[in-house]
Amino acid sequence: MRAVLAGPVRQWPSKLTPQQLRQGFQLGDRLVQPALNRIQTDGVETHLEPKVMAVLMCLAENAGEVVPRESLYDAVWGRTVVTDQALTNCISELRQCLGDDRAQPRFVETVPKRGYRLIAPLRPGGEAEAGDGTRRAGDRLPAGWRSPVGAGAVLLVVALGSIVWWSSPGRNQSSPRSVAVLPFENAAEEVDLNYLSLALPDEIATLLTASRELVVRPFDRGKWGQPSSVARSRDAGHVVTGHYYLEDGNRLTVAIEAQEVNHERLIWRARITVPEGDLLAMRERISARVSEGLLPALGVATDPNFGPQPVDPEAYQIYLRSLALPQHPAPTERAIEMLQRAVDRDPDFSPAWIALGRRWYDHGTYGEGRDQARENALAAYQKALAVDPASISAAGGVVTLRTEAGDLEAAYREARRLVDRFDSSARAHFALAYVYRFGGLLKASQHHCEIALELDPHDSRLRSCGYSYLYAGELERVREFLDLDEGSYFSHWGTVLLHLRQGDDAAALNAARQVSPDLPTRLFMEPCLEGKRGEELDGPAAGFISFWTEHSEPELAYALAPMLEYCGRHEDALSFLNRAIRSNFCSFPALDTDPIWNETPDDPVFRQLREQAIACHRRFREAVERVSAKGRAPPSLRLSCANPWLFRTSS
Repeated sequence: MRAVLAGPVRQWPSKLTPQQLRQGFQLGDRLVQPALNRIQTDGVETHLEPKVMAVLMCLAENAGEVVPRESLYDAVWGRTVVTDQALTNCISELRQCLGDDRAQPRFVETVPKRGYRLIAPLRPGGEAEAGDGTRRAGDRLPAGWRSPVGAGAVLLVVALGSIVWWSSPGRNQSSPRSVAVLPFENAAEEVDLNYLSLALPDEIATLLTASRELVVRPFDRGKWGQPSSVARSRDAGHVVTGHYYLEDGNRLTVAIEAQEVNHERLIWRARITVPEGDLLAMRERISARVSEGLLPALGVATDPNFGPQPVDPEAYQIYLRSLALPQHPAPTERAIEMLQRAVDRDPDFSPAWIALGRRWYDHGTYGEGRDQARENALAAYQKALAVDPASISAAGGVVTLRTEAGDLEAAYREARRLVDRFDSSARAHFALAYVYRFGGLLKASQHHCEIALELDPHDSRLRSCGYSYLYAGELERVREFLDLDEGSYFSHWGTVLLHLRQGDDAAALNAARQVSPDLPTRLFMEPCLEGKRGEELDGPAAGFISFWTEHSEPELAYALAPMLEYCGRHEDALSFLNRAIRSNFCSFPALDTDPIWNETPDDPVFRQLREQAIACHRRFREAVERVSAKGRAPPSLRLSCANPWLFRTSS
């Protein structure tokens, strides 16, 4: 197995005095002019916001040393209360202005859980260094390729051996604030109102997502405790809590509070009373309070578009009750029945269609619904988009389903449109990264994963971006993404797959033992990692193969094939690999770069599968070209010659 190689020994930059820094200084090949809030490279000027320059100055004063986030807050913002995202935004803008790469930094290095460190050489002012072969700050396109927060997202177009880029509508430069909405307390102690404990916060979270400046953390049904502690565990800067009760026997009162987490400071409170059965009035008043009070208290725009509103009281109540049902097979089937009744009565309420799409997807992917359920999910998401074209959730659902169904061209078209319209959305960039991964454009997938990570560094959905690095053999980045959903079933098995590539049986076995002992995957992998082979594995392998053959999701087939390969079930591994490729999970260039396949290149069946994977990859590249040709960039935004480093995934 291929091991992760240690990086080169770092030579830390020398220190300059504060006076030297204020007078201007060289940062690598960049000339920094603090008094003018700008950076110059080869005569090209890039202007920085004052706070961004202040962050750079603080890092420069401590060049080569890790500067904790708390120290940067104190130095730049003083007593002003800001969210964690303010600093993340400044670091992102600084990297963009420097043309830096978060994954392979030359200027600013992120030290996980500690802070940031300036690593480029420093010297007093003068002429910029040259001759290092790197691109300059003024070269917007390469900076945009790896820089997560640039003036616009860039689109790779493969056509006739050249690479074309263009910018989508300007990226929102203000990094989103984060808020967690927790389950409400049923102070009424009325069993029939228990569903509101989850339904009310879900509705408020849905309303808050209408503001593109907010990142809303989903609540975890299994985590309870002090609101500030729960919010911190989700890296949320604010937390919304509430409770509800009955007054005079037939009037429902909902009390809602928002708190700034770090200082445990109450920033907003509202109390709403409606007749017990009038849930439409309740939603209308909550919407008004969110728009007029909560959003301003959170410091974001106060005129969001909340989208279509419910009009049928019974349909709305059914919808709310469905939200409280657990995401397990039997409750999911019950939720589908309820939501179908809700959309039949009120077909223009898009959140109900989105909820129905999610339930159908779960039923088809994890339950017994199979392909028909997934087709129903796609239809529900498409209906939601027809009602509300601005729904990122519905558009993302369409992209996911089209991708997993093997319709990569349609999926790419939808994902490209989603990013062009909502360039500041981590969800949009993740959707595009997902399509790229299926088509084998791993560098492009990594690029959009990095953008999504900068936009929302704590979005647990980005966990699967680790696979874009896993398949490329870039193992050092995998854990950063898996840890976004640390402790989950997905993260445990992703960690097992990582350790298989590293040849670390003990670590893989420890990770495998973290999940339920009666699951087919553990029943197979545990004895395998303990060293059993041949007949000793026949029974567990048969159960593993039987269980997973029933699931048609193509990337899953590719992800499971390495387990079979590692455990000596070579023919079964190739069978799973064949399933993945036939379903348009292209698997190339992964078959060349993924270290799990290092020992198989001479196998004739493997060589044949590789040719099929290359053909799949080529078809996807041609699809990208067809879609992109309909929206060529202005000449000034095009790259006139190919840059091989941008597209190492080509065949």
